[in-house]
Amino acid sequence: MLATGCEHVFADLGGIAPGRVSDAQALAALTLAAANAAGLHPAAPPIAQAGPNGVVVVLGCHGGHVALHAVPETGVCFADVVAVGKAQPQRGLDVIIRRLDAREVRTDARHRTPAPTTHSERT
Repeated sequence: MLATGCEHVFADLGGIAPGRVSDAQALAALTLAAANAAGLHPAAPPIAQAGPNGVVVVLGCHGGHVALHAVPETGVCFADVVAVGKAQPQRGLDVIIRRLDAREVRTDARHRTPAPTTHSERT
């Protein structure tokens, strides 16, 4: 269980040129750049897949993750960065926003903590 909680930042990005979000490998490289900026350390290479509903990229990290789901036909990308401890996920999200050059940006952030433990007595 997480003792300190985590920071979760995410963005809905629109108005992106389709060429910026159609290449799965380029988006995989972007997740690595975002993780580096956030201070996250990848646990494995990014998983990137293009399919009929867009491009998805997930980078699992020690203490967090970076994820992208892009729909090139509509110029939309959903970005998600989570970090535990001293990492700074907002820096990673800023890299994603800047590199995709989105015309529309809606962001949000949450500090997440574990749910309180409840103890029930058995009879």
